[in-house]
Amino acid sequence: MRRRPRRLSALVVVAAPLVLASCHFSNGDYGPAGAGGGTTSSASSGPIGANTTAPDAKLLGGSAAPKTASTYDGAGFPIPTYPPVPCPRATCLNGSPLEPVEISWRNSPYGPILTTASGETLYLRLGDGFRESGCHGICLRAFPPLLTNGAPQAAPGLLAADVGDLTASNGKEQASYGGHPLYTYRGDTKPGQYGAEGKGGIWYVVSITGLPVKAPVHSGTSSSSATTSTSNG
Repeated sequence: MRRRPRRLSALVVVAAPLVLASCHFSNGDYGPAGAGGGTTSSASSGPIGANTTAPDAKLLGGSAAPKTASTYDGAGFPIPTYPPVPCPRATCLNGSPLEPVEISWRNSPYGPILTTASGETLYLRLGDGFRESGCHGICLRAFPPLLTNGAPQAAPGLLAADVGDLTASNGKEQASYGGHPLYTYRGDTKPGQYGAEGKGGIWYVVSITGLPVKAPVHSGTSSSSATTSTSNG
């Protein structure tokens, strides 16, 4: 008897669509409360009223910042080759501080601006990335980064959420505010000086909102009222 071949049923494969979840990278690794990430508002107890500023706006300063400033290792203007910054052994180890740095502020002809705990003026560099420094080599000698050991501390009146840190181009841990890497200036020899203001069109004092300040803000105050450097560097 001849056997009839069996018919094989076709296999139906139902493919389920793949859903790719988007990846989110948090800024929570940098400083308290995800320093500088998202939109921040100043506390009413601070030296100014409530303000809301996005990090991108702070970084650009409300204008088109230069993308690069390669001259003089990022300084953007002629500078002398300063000797390395001394660091007392009592407060430093291998050139780095032993503890977190404090970012402070004071009133000035430019309004309330950021300073070190000892009153030195702090600056930002237009053209830096978000927590990314473009100052290296001799630029770092002229503009020493504000170094820290761990998450920087904010003095009363500042936005703790805007304080963060980054790895500077010299491998040290550098403090930031509103995403801006912070620097001092070797041309300033004492508190209350603003010798780097406007230098190279990229260096400016920093308001407590995290924005660069490009002109005095007090009524009747001219730029000559600020102590400035007249020589290169």
